[in-house]
Amino acid sequence: MTSRYKTGGLEPRFVINRADGKAIDPSRRYSLVLDFSGADPHAIAAANAYADSVEVENPELAADIRAALANPANAPAQHGYAS
Repeated sequence: MTSRYKTGGLEPRFVINRADGKAIDPSRRYSLVLDFSGADPHAIAAANAYADSVEVENPELAADIRAALANPANAPAQHGYAS
């Protein structure tokens, strides 16, 4: 596994679309795509920090994030060509 987390800055590498086909407000900004595979240890730390932060307000989301980190193969597919 390789990752580019050690080089470069934010760049337009990914395009975000809603799975239900609805439009996204063009003023919204999404600037992080996190790889749970282990290639980027900082992505895992960030996802764990987010789970910790959201846990009181949305324990289901926190649990889902932690489950995805524990077993990335069972995480929801996030792109059209995922199996």
